[in-house]
Amino acid sequence: MKVLKTLGLVVLGLLAIVALLGLIAPNQVVISRSTTINAAPATVYQVVSELPSWERWSPWQRRDATIKNEYSETTAGAGAYYTWTSEDSGAGQLTITDAWGPDSLHTLIEFDGQGNTNSNWYFKPADKGTEVTWTFDSKFPFPFNAMLLFQDFEGMISKDYEEGLAFLKEEVESILPAGPDLTIQEVDFPATHYLVKRATVAMKDMGAHFQEVMPAVGMAFGESGVAMAGTPTGLFYTWDEETQTSDVAIGIPAASGAAIEGLTSIDIPAGRALQINYVGPYEGTGAAHEALDAYMVANGLKFQAPAIEKYMGDPGPDTETDPNKWMTQIVYLLEE
Repeated sequence: MKVLKTLGLVVLGLLAIVALLGLIAPNQVVISRSTTINAAPATVYQVVSELPSWERWSPWQRRDATIKNEYSETTAGAGAYYTWTSEDSGAGQLTITDAWGPDSLHTLIEFDGQGNTNSNWYFKPADKGTEVTWTFDSKFPFPFNAMLLFQDFEGMISKDYEEGLAFLKEEVESILPAGPDLTIQEVDFPATHYLVKRATVAMKDMGAHFQEVMPAVGMAFGESGVAMAGTPTGLFYTWDEETQTSDVAIGIPAASGAAIEGLTSIDIPAGRALQINYVGPYEGTGAAHEALDAYMVANGLKFQAPAIEKYMGDPGPDTETDPNKWMTQIVYLLEE
């Protein structure tokens, strides 16, 4: 009994020490790391917003081969999430809580049994592309915050963030040059919900139509409070050379089920697709479309409308102003 009493006193003493240390230890860790990526803010935002891309540049994904991810139905923009399980890294969920492309992206990381972390992204135009800032903000409850006195937690996370930004820079800059051969990628297109204005437009009036409709769509998003889940997009259902008209929908991706008065909802299911990341003035995108057409013929593939153009570097107050650096991501959906 004396031994048990002694052990009890020791335990109580240790708990008292931990409690005391918890009173003097910090209870929050806030980290911010930045890098510059040679791409327009919209381009960098698009990569970060599409959660499956994290498997290619996340430092934890690269380091831990046992990680297995499962994604929500929508894999980009506000509301999208993935859960992970791992033999080495535990389990949890990362959710995009807010998406204000191309300016910022907020995420919540929930670690099973270990608390939550707010981790946010900010994309700011810079002389050589985009200044990307990645933040970490986590609170440690009393008395567990005492461990911050003995572990360089801030140093470990800072190292991971710096490594992750370097991998992200490598990922984004690797997709920018389409090259003179207009490299074609076979990709998995994620299910996407668009809010658009759709009309049949004379080809000669297409430029003026986009200049009128795209700002109106953007204003509708701003006034409604519905978050954008991607970059401005054109959906081309027809391109009739005989009548010189096109059935085109102009809009922006949003979370599944989102609606805005005056805009039409269009849902495109997930499926196989071909993609070209065309860099240069929009007037040159015709060559990319011709390359995709030729690739389908050569490989016995069939196109499924609409053709999708994502405008990832259009001019504007917060985006790249040099048309030679604009990216238009052109996607051709394929029949199964």
